[in-house]
Amino acid sequence: MMSPPGAASCPGSLAEMPSLLPWLLLGMGLGLLYDLLRPPRWAARAAAAALLDLLFAVLAMAAVFLAAMGANEGRLGLWELAAGLLGFLFYLYGLSPAILPLAERAYRVIQNTIRLLKKLVENLRKTAKKYFPNWKDWIIMKW
Repeated sequence: MMSPPGAASCPGSLAEMPSLLPWLLLGMGLGLLYDLLRPPRWAARAAAAALLDLLFAVLAMAAVFLAAMGANEGRLGLWELAAGLLGFLFYLYGLSPAILPLAERAYRVIQNTIRLLKKLVENLRKTAKKYFPNWKDWIIMKW
C-alpha cells in the first residue's frame, strides 16, 4: 500500500525524527554553555554579569540561526525549536546538577591559577627592579 503524497513530511513522522536529533544536541550544547558561564556570572558585578548574559544570548541566537540556515533549506519550524528547547531543558534539569559543580571547581582552579600567575609576575617585577635598577644602561651601548 502506498502512502499518500506528503505523508513523510507530516509532524511526528519517523522520517522527521533524524532531523530533530541535531536540534536536541544543540539545545544540550547551549545548556552546557549556560552552565559554563554561570560561575563567572555569579562572581561578577552587575555590569559584568549583564555582559555575560548578553554574550550567552548572542551565542545562542547565532547557533540557532546557523543551525536553521543549514537545515531544511533555511526553513525553521516549530518542531525544531521545540526539540532545541527540549534538549536545553533535558540538560538543565537532568545533566546540570552533575556538571555544574565541576564547572564551579574548574572556575575556582582558573581563578587561583590567575592569582598565582599575577603574584609570580609581581615578584619577578620586584626582583628585576631590585637587581636591575638601571636596566636602560644595560641596553644602551656607550662608546
